[in-house]
Amino acid sequence: MTVSYRNNRIVPAVIIAICLLLTVWLIDPSVEDLGKSVAPKATDSHKAQTAYYYDQEEIQDESTAEDYASRQKQQEEQQREQEQKLKQQQEEDDSSVNQTSSSDMLPDDDDILLIVKTGGTTMWKRLLVHLATTLSAERISPSSIAIYSDNAETIGSFTVIDSLANMSAAVHNSSDFDVYRQQPEYAANNYYVETAGMDGDEWGPVGGWIIDKYKFLPLMQHAGRNWPRAKWYVYMEDDTYLFLPAVRSYLAGFDWRERHYLGSYAAKSDAVFAHGGAGFALSRGAWEASFGKNPRMAEDYHQYVVDHCCGDQVLGLALRDHGVRFGENGGDGKFTWGFNPLVHWTFVFSRSNWCHHLKSFHKVHSRDVARYYEFEKSWDFSKPLLYRDFFNHMILPSIQSDAEWWDNTASQYEVASSTKELSPAPEDGTKYDADLWADAWQSVEACKAACDGWEDCMMWSFVEDLCKMDNRMIMGQGFASSMSQRKTSLMHTSGWMPERLVNWEC
Repeated sequence: MTVSYRNNRIVPAVIIAICLLLTVWLIDPSVEDLGKSVAPKATDSHKAQTAYYYDQEEIQDESTAEDYASRQKQQEEQQREQEQKLKQQQEEDDSSVNQTSSSDMLPDDDDILLIVKTGGTTMWKRLLVHLATTLSAERISPSSIAIYSDNAETIGSFTVIDSLANMSAAVHNSSDFDVYRQQPEYAANNYYVETAGMDGDEWGPVGGWIIDKYKFLPLMQHAGRNWPRAKWYVYMEDDTYLFLPAVRSYLAGFDWRERHYLGSYAAKSDAVFAHGGAGFALSRGAWEASFGKNPRMAEDYHQYVVDHCCGDQVLGLALRDHGVRFGENGGDGKFTWGFNPLVHWTFVFSRSNWCHHLKSFHKVHSRDVARYYEFEKSWDFSKPLLYRDFFNHMILPSIQSDAEWWDNTASQYEVASSTKELSPAPEDGTKYDADLWADAWQSVEACKAACDGWEDCMMWSFVEDLCKMDNRMIMGQGFASSMSQRKTSLMHTSGWMPERLVNWEC
């Protein structure tokens, strides 16, 4: 036991001694090398940039010095040229990066302000479904949303801004603003503008549509002032549905610093403008050129608003007067597909729009919004959403067979008993059966046969002795079995030719 104990004391001492010897052998105790670092090996590019520097000690005589001086001057000039080229390349690269960030990259939440316009007489009927769908946090940041109305409200975390609050007392007291003054009275007397079929429910004061036109200029002015970092002001109404991922992709193709005013073509009186109900987008560059330069826009165009019907028309005229024109390609004022002023079941699907990108529908109800939202969530937006895609998913399953008490609003050609000899027939070179065409008025079966005999026919409808045929697709609307229309009108029967959609393939 004693021997083992002594050995245990000797072993650590031996280990310590060995460590000290290794330390002295491996480490240079000289302080001359402290703080020095090994110079990195020069790369070829670094050598090229520093090759014109010379150590004066290498110059041994006058002729050699002159040669070196000449070479140094030449290489300095070459270096300056190279630096200039590098600078130009950097500027081009920076420009490319800027173009990529403004055009090729999708605008994120900080780049977009989503503007929703509603009204005191429609808010409780239309807006609420948007709070859980269109304006959900998973879709867009709450900080990138602005809701405007003619009546201030707070709904959960959302603040509804009264866009007309800052107008003068004279305007507020005008007859057009009767509804503006009456809305608080309805609320104070426990009347609810909801059309919900419950006690206290009321349609509300009339005139909501009249004051709607006064909102456009003030809300755009307010949005630009209070969200100055937004690159795009994307506008929608409470009966609009924007497929926001599709809109983001669309806007990525435009420079927000330029003057862009994009949407669905509309024209009235002396103005070409973006249809408000279909939704539209205004770039920050366009806002700066108009509202940014004229803070009195609403006052300057007040009389024009009074004299004309529509706020989107007023906005289009005011923008045009400030050098901002509607349309793509620098404001060409031309129609383009994408933003739509109709709901899906009245919209006309055709060869013309089948392969174009879909961005919106208008005149939608709460049920439509909920269904569009679910469809949007299911779609892979790494690929474009086309009219074809929406039709195939949302309409095609419902039109596989003929439908009684249904009107698909076919209208292109009509054949009636009173005009069968004069009924127009296709003149576009498409084939049709003239005999079947002439007899189309006789029955549902005859109408369907005439459509089948015309190679371009996509749908038909029949009532009494009138057959209508069309080379477009419309879902249309029917009458449920309990509806009074079945007691007060003749039965319409409609049919479609979905098997021919293969001819429209993109």
